[in-house]
Amino acid sequence: MATPLRVLIVDDSALMRRLLRQLLESDPAIRVVGEAGDGKTAIALAAELHPDLITLDVRMPVLDGVETTRQIMAYHPTPILVFSAAVSGQDARISFEALAAGALEVMEKPNLTDPGSLDQLRQMLIRRVKLLARVKVVTHLRGRRHSPFTGGRAVNSAPRQNRQSRIAPGQFPVVVIGASTGGPKVVRQLLAGLPAQFPAAVIVVQHIAQGFGVGMAEWLAGASAIPLALAEEGMMVQPARALLAPDRADLLIQPDGTVRLSMSPLLLQRPSIDITMTAVADLYGASAVGVLLTGMGRDGAIGMRAIRRAGGLTIAQDEASCTIFGMPRAAIEIGGAELVLPPDQILAVLRERFPAATSIV
Repeated sequence: MATPLRVLIVDDSALMRRLLRQLLESDPAIRVVGEAGDGKTAIALAAELHPDLITLDVRMPVLDGVETTRQIMAYHPTPILVFSAAVSGQDARISFEALAAGALEVMEKPNLTDPGSLDQLRQMLIRRVKLLARVKVVTHLRGRRHSPFTGGRAVNSAPRQNRQSRIAPGQFPVVVIGASTGGPKVVRQLLAGLPAQFPAAVIVVQHIAQGFGVGMAEWLAGASAIPLALAEEGMMVQPARALLAPDRADLLIQPDGTVRLSMSPLLLQRPSIDITMTAVADLYGASAVGVLLTGMGRDGAIGMRAIRRAGGLTIAQDEASCTIFGMPRAAIEIGGAELVLPPDQILAVLRERFPAATSIV
């Protein structure tokens, strides 16, 4: 019989710790090996117990979730699942700062007044714990210099169409950034590094827990050099503007340049990176750019290939800088990535390819 996954629960509420223990240990493949009521204790137990995963509250005495994450990832790297009491506002901002510090994902805390929702939460929690506990987290990935997928050169010599835009002359390019686990901090880095007069529109499709779209938009907007908003039906896609796909809908663009949000259950993952990238490739042709960042699974691989076949530029994050290399690897394997680069070089390519305009109409 397989060894159970070992989990450390960190929360200042004894009642919440008890509930999480009951939910997790309802699955025989998971065992709670320790509990902590504050960040300092959590760091000590992480060093002593070497758990497979830590569930971490964001608001705690002594050390909050962000500093606790920083300390654990610096000295005892462990997969961390963050719990937030709110999906927007201050708690959500702290949660995303914890993600930037190395935590893998964020979930909303269980509602203790709604017992009816606990079974659904139990299933979701157990599924996430089993996936995240197997992620290999490290403190410094850039030391791995010999990945076969790095180097910044074309990795697939398959022919593609000439770079000739299908949209009318004078229109602007569209950059689609897709990301999943480990992605928020990289997305934020890219948005912070773009010039204020960036002459392309930016669409971000980030896999995030349901309900956290507003909070993530607020967090990204706080660092972005260009205005960023959570996408809504009918919004206009514009240069020097960024839109974040909602957590419950796929983002498409109408021929008139307005946003259409689709709830059609075509794929398992929503929002789907593949759907947005393929739609942008169909409409913008060679004026489309695909950037695929860290994440589990294969979402984005087909979309990247569609953009490349349309003559657009496609860039995958390199293995050394990825938290999880699944999505970029999938795109590379099917010939969807023209370049494979770390985040700083992705940003350099975008800035070079689209120099800041003197004015944006």
